[in-house]
Amino acid sequence: MSLPHLKIYNDYNTMSAAAAELILDVVRLKPEAVLCFATGNTPVGTYRELAAKARESGTDFSRCFCIGLDEWLGVPGNKSGSCKYILQEQVFDPLGIKPTQVHLFDGLTNAVEAECEKMNALIDSRGGIDCMLVGIGTNGHIGFNEPGVDSRLKAHEQVLHASTLDSGKHYFNEPTPIKKGITLGLAQVLQAKMVLLLANGVSKSAIIRKTLEGEISPAVPASFIQQHTNAYVLLDKEAAAELTL
Repeated sequence: MSLPHLKIYNDYNTMSAAAAELILDVVRLKPEAVLCFATGNTPVGTYRELAAKARESGTDFSRCFCIGLDEWLGVPGNKSGSCKYILQEQVFDPLGIKPTQVHLFDGLTNAVEAECEKMNALIDSRGGIDCMLVGIGTNGHIGFNEPGVDSRLKAHEQVLHASTLDSGKHYFNEPTPIKKGITLGLAQVLQAKMVLLLANGVSKSAIIRKTLEGEISPAVPASFIQQHTNAYVLLDKEAAAELTL
């Protein structure tokens, strides 16, 4: 086991700026880097900072390749609230990333297994993921890897827990039936060359303690981050409040 690099910041904005700088460093060192992005409330500030800092520093994203961590099954990509829609709005458009530089899960696929194999093959063909940004759910999920998931899985379909569905419905501007997701697996999280796990707010403090100080277990999928050789856990003070390390 190798404990992640733990970084604790005074507030959300400082944490977000630090995460953006880490991503920029990856791109500066490797302009053709493969980047994996999550959606959710936590990374919004990071993406805002990333676009601003890229403009200020002239960092070029034109050779990067970007993939999405997950997607709601049954939801079209052009629907507000889909992971594709959010990443387009928060990441790809602000950074000037072209459609040819992006591969995302198709939430409307009728062949989920083939969709997963396509993503797996693409990641392998590009030499793996250089930098992956993830959040964490209050139940310990990363992406749509819910408690009990097989940590050996790569991309797969996942039945979503009630807490995930409850938080997910807030991203849509109209009632949207969601039950399942399609996601990269924990095996791909662990294989990424660098992982940034972000958490903010008091609501994440208990699960952060379990993730970093508890045993590594599928009951807390994020706990596998303890096994990663180059993981950064970036927290604000509220999210770090229950840590005893």
